[in-house]
Amino acid sequence: MRVRYVHRGYFPARAGAELMTQYLAASMSRLGWDAGVYTHQVDEDTATFMRGAGVSIQPLPATPDETERADVVHAIDAFHPQDIAAGLDLARAWGVPFAVTPASAPDVWPDRETVLDGCRRADAVFALSVAERDMLRDAGVPASRLHIIGQGPHLPGTPDPDRFRRDHGIEGPVVLFLGRKTRSKGYVTLLEATEHVWEQHPDTTFVFLGPRWDEDCAERFAEHTDPRVIELGMVDEDAKHSALAACELLCVPSTVDLFPLVYVEAWACRRPVVASTFLGSTEVVAHGRDGLLVRPTARTVAEAVNRLLGNPSERRAMGEHGHDKVRRELGWDAVADRVHTVYRTLIAARKQTEKAR
Repeated sequence: MRVRYVHRGYFPARAGAELMTQYLAASMSRLGWDAGVYTHQVDEDTATFMRGAGVSIQPLPATPDETERADVVHAIDAFHPQDIAAGLDLARAWGVPFAVTPASAPDVWPDRETVLDGCRRADAVFALSVAERDMLRDAGVPASRLHIIGQGPHLPGTPDPDRFRRDHGIEGPVVLFLGRKTRSKGYVTLLEATEHVWEQHPDTTFVFLGPRWDEDCAERFAEHTDPRVIELGMVDEDAKHSALAACELLCVPSTVDLFPLVYVEAWACRRPVVASTFLGSTEVVAHGRDGLLVRPTARTVAEAVNRLLGNPSERRAMGEHGHDKVRRELGWDAVADRVHTVYRTLIAARKQTEKAR
């Protein structure tokens, strides 16, 4: 059976939705599917990963080609609504089931109507949380077509936290921000929190890892010039894994997420998270158990960071609880099994419908 994913957000950045697409495609390939991704240019790390997993990469065809006909078309990420529309058109032209994973919060959808139209017309819509499922149901997506799949980490190899620290001249505690540098992800809030943290923990280093996204990123970092603030761009997955292992905690006080993959990755490395309020945040982060949920202000973020830096035993306990949650509830095998089951159900239903004609 053949599945084709539509997601054209890889260049110039690789973030949660991009990783979700390639991990899901790789998982389907392992389950015996002919999996491929319709996308634009991808970075070399992504191309190497996909080729190694047996996943094809190609441009979205301008017109449907029957020789390329898939059994399922699956569009991922409502941040690119044109991909949802294109995926729907392709699936309908081929006469095959269409699935959508919105992946992004409604606040960042550029075209809400296109996204919701695609979701309402899809044969299956995959939500990352109960809160997202309920939001989509309330927006008119039939409940019978909604499926919760969650998230899973994929951290390759063995991390080298000592080398990460040496390479960047870090000796004291590390607070890590990991993600696109946009205000909605909370990087500015964390920058503004640094002074409050240094009042109690002056040897703390803040590492901001991920691509610049907002136009004023350079100005924001220029306002916080300090050797204890280290800004890095995109790095490969090995370096990201080492950064997570090197930090004391992950702080991404995002306000427009659904189920941030970086939280799951931090928990996989036994690190607690400091998070803010977004759709379903209390469902994702168990406050006081695997992380802390705070209002998105510099002062409240700093208070949470100071609490964890000042209480190593609590910090370690939260990291362990997060790790247990990943082991018990989250993981790509579980996600892939859920998606695989839905795909097979859709294909069987479509064949039954065709037979009845």
